[in-house]
Amino acid sequence: MKLAGLSLLAAGCEAIGLKATVVTSRTVNGQTTTTVREARNWEEFEQAMGEVATDFSDFAKEVGSTTAELAKKLVDVPPQGQVQLGQLSPSLAPYQGDVRYDYLKVARMNPNAKYDFKYVQIGMPEYDNFFRASAEMYAAAYQLTETGRHVYLASYNAQGQEAPSDVQSGRKPIRKDEIEALTSQLGESESAKRLTTLWEAMAELGGQLAAKAGETAQTGMALVASAPSQILNPKLVLHIDLIVKGLEQSVSLVKDTGSLLGKMVG
Repeated sequence: MKLAGLSLLAAGCEAIGLKATVVTSRTVNGQTTTTVREARNWEEFEQAMGEVATDFSDFAKEVGSTTAELAKKLVDVPPQGQVQLGQLSPSLAPYQGDVRYDYLKVARMNPNAKYDFKYVQIGMPEYDNFFRASAEMYAAAYQLTETGRHVYLASYNAQGQEAPSDVQSGRKPIRKDEIEALTSQLGESESAKRLTTLWEAMAELGGQLAAKAGETAQTGMALVASAPSQILNPKLVLHIDLIVKGLEQSVSLVKDTGSLLGKMVG
């Protein structure tokens, strides 16, 4: 039988010192089999890569579903974009693709992910820019949340303690002042330094995006109102209701994400 695909993701903890669960999915002749096992040693720990516990928001799941539907129905338009960590800020480029720190990549590695940080493009700059901006804002909030959670995990590990279940599961609220205090407990290892630097960069970016959330939402609402008169391409008009639905959902995503960012780092 031909091996069609192989993906690895971890759910438990990244390779910085805590117990990890390795989830392996194999697709053979269209049939997917998933196995779960505990990492037994440091080498397997490293192979477990990173992990995420933060679930996608309901708004993100709705946007993801509509984006996928638009991708199937729209023709002669630019391909979908997909937010990469490095495009959020030049300071994040060194972390892109590193599954120990790039939580956007780890999240979309799950074959059943309800959102993959993609955004629709219809070939009209003002609309494409808004779809991209809303996706980038949510991606930043997701990366910030997971970075903060990993700081919590690493700080407990540095003290030889197991993190509480609400930290491991992602239910513990992210508090900027508390996390900044925890970074001093991470030690001097290279991974600790990189995690601290990543948190600082994400916190700064989160604050900037929170301040712009209202303006970005207003831009989206204006596009919703003007879409019927501005979108005149017959191939787009055919799906105008779905495009407007995507815009409205993206506005809701921006509002919700802006509120979240404000609570975390605003």
